[in-house]
Amino acid sequence: MRDGLAGSLGGVPKRLDHENDAIPKIAPKWLKYDRQVLKFNAYFQEPVVENANENFRIRKCIIYYYLDDDTIHIIEPRVENAGIPQGIFLKRHKLPLPNDESIYYTWKDLQVASDFNVYKRIFRVVSCDEFTRRFYQNEGQPLNADELFPDD
Repeated sequence: MRDGLAGSLGGVPKRLDHENDAIPKIAPKWLKYDRQVLKFNAYFQEPVVENANENFRIRKCIIYYYLDDDTIHIIEPRVENAGIPQGIFLKRHKLPLPNDESIYYTWKDLQVASDFNVYKRIFRVVSCDEFTRRFYQNEGQPLNADELFPDD
């Protein structure tokens, strides 16, 4: 009776005994990219109106992009006795694109030596870490060369 079915019963394929279907063949995104974070160095220009000696201030930031859930976190490293508020600039969440708020930024939208719009504040991405550079290279989208921070 089984000879004519070639491993199936009534049209349903027979599962092999050694096959483990608890582990998916293609890992889901949240499992594949667990704890993998892209790190970019950036800055933005802040106008200074209360001081006649300077017109703007360069504020350096770090942009973290979490691959497992496509969220973005931006911090400004604290400089002691700077006299300006520093720390978390953007709490971790999905960041909508400026022209369409139903679509969110992905890792493909971030590029070294380019501008990055965060709620109408323009960040200039100047460099990234080695893991980020290797990740983009493996995905077939190499990053531009690093830039230097401008003088403040």
